[in-house]
Amino acid sequence: MTQNSKTQYNGMILLTGYLQRLFVAETIYRRLEEPYDPNRFEQIKTLLDDAYKIMPIFEQTKTLSPDQKSQLQYITEQTENLMSTYFKPLPLTFNQKLAIVGSSLYAEQHVNAGIIQLGEIFNIEVNRDHKMRIKFYEQRTKLVDYIVFVLHHREQPEEQTTKQIEPWFNDVMKNKGLILDDFNQIKEMIGF
Repeated sequence: MTQNSKTQYNGMILLTGYLQRLFVAETIYRRLEEPYDPNRFEQIKTLLDDAYKIMPIFEQTKTLSPDQKSQLQYITEQTENLMSTYFKPLPLTFNQKLAIVGSSLYAEQHVNAGIIQLGEIFNIEVNRDHKMRIKFYEQRTKLVDYIVFVLHHREQPEEQTTKQIEPWFNDVMKNKGLILDDFNQIKEMIGF
């Protein structure tokens, strides 16, 4: 139970957060009949499944085998490559902004839950703020789910609900550079 294993697990949380981001974005594009690449969707799904096969084993052993490390390196490289086309050229349609916002919120929710899980696995105290954010993410992801559901059924969502998307989108875009830079940190944390 070394600091290294905590750091590696944290790196896996960030990595799967990005995979979650990609998966949710592609899911929203599909549901709203936006152009999307079915092969890209399947690739993301496979990478996410492969990462999720490694994590429960790591939670028990707190170590990565050379094969697992190699597989995570491949998953990280593929995810970084997929993220390079995550942000579409501006200007974006409302549906594209919704996909970016929704996928970002789900990714942040995933990372927050992962940090709480890290605290439980390694028996360390996690900042109370993470537990307080659970409700925050639930409310925002429910709003995105509602808008996607309504649009999927070819109805118009209430303006009050759609007004939130633009400022949330702007927040994501402000952090675009940091998001894409995270992969250097992920590689360092996992150890390759």
